[in-house]
Amino acid sequence: MTGVIAVLSIKIAESRWLSEIFGEEAARHALTNFGEEATGLLSRLLAQHEVIDRYRADADGHWSACFRILSDGLPRDGKDVVETLEQAGRNLIRERLIAVFGGGTGARITTDLSVFLSSPEVGEEDAKANWLQWTEDRLRSQSRRQVKDRAESSAGVKAILAERSIQTVLQPIVRIRDGAVMGFEELSRGPRGTFFERPDLLFDAAHAAGRLVEMELLCAELALERTKGKLPPGKFLTINLGPDALAPASDKLALAGRQEILFELTEHLPLNEAEGLIDAVGRLRAMGIRLALDDTGCGFVDFGTVGLLNPEIVKLCITVIRTADKGASFAAAIRGSAERLCELGCQVLAEGVETTTQHGAFGTWPR
Repeated sequence: MTGVIAVLSIKIAESRWLSEIFGEEAARHALTNFGEEATGLLSRLLAQHEVIDRYRADADGHWSACFRILSDGLPRDGKDVVETLEQAGRNLIRERLIAVFGGGTGARITTDLSVFLSSPEVGEEDAKANWLQWTEDRLRSQSRRQVKDRAESSAGVKAILAERSIQTVLQPIVRIRDGAVMGFEELSRGPRGTFFERPDLLFDAAHAAGRLVEMELLCAELALERTKGKLPPGKFLTINLGPDALAPASDKLALAGRQEILFELTEHLPLNEAEGLIDAVGRLRAMGIRLALDDTGCGFVDFGTVGLLNPEIVKLCITVIRTADKGASFAAAIRGSAERLCELGCQVLAEGVETTTQHGAFGTWPR
């Protein structure tokens, strides 16, 4: 979906409420300061895409940008771009709120950060000309679909952390050419039969409760405990960690003698944010722990990130792999990307190879 017109929108729900707390003048000043932060964040999040137009209304607590989705040579799926931008933006916007409004108020402000794709039936020129209007329409529609009660969700997260009630599941990673098992990916789930059993809901709830790092480190801790001495000889294990959990991992987790472990960095940060992980990755490597990059090609993780962090393994996003079914040119583009990654010293994993076409396209990869 490269070339699609989209909008990244940041909106504070309680801009008038802030005036009641701080007074008109102080609230206006704070919103102006936050407007600078929001404008800068829009630029950082959209650095890989073509920004067409911007909107800034500090007094209304609304900042947005119309942009065209671009590619650096890897096939990209618009929905994955949306998901990545929203996840990255929501993680980063909370820090800006607390910095501007303070810990107490900043943590209570509801901010909607959303990415909207233009409708397929609307032409590009109409999408660009009327982007503010259709963005407002989408925001109004979205505000009518509030799903989970935050207090109930927070209580559930608290109970899971206290009871350590995480399920650990291992998924085999096989070599394409002969099906040999090379290693395993650790997948964490919440308590069986609950809302939190779905990992996306579990980690979204932990993030909303301000306890995402605790949850990720607990999942990693349990995975390490449950697999110690139990993996087949010569097989590796990847464990997912976000950037904020990866940074303290060398101090927080029992990693001595676990050279079979790779931490799989889930995709959350733009390139300039990833630079802050260089020291953390270095400490882990000194302990024999290696690095994998998740979902390469779906959002921020690209060749620049690979060159910066030098991962041992790069996993191509499942939606990139599925483009192989669209024809030989798509498969050739993916093969070219894989070969380039191999030249950078990475082992390449193809996530979600499910069809004979996909398998046939990648069965002769160099690694």
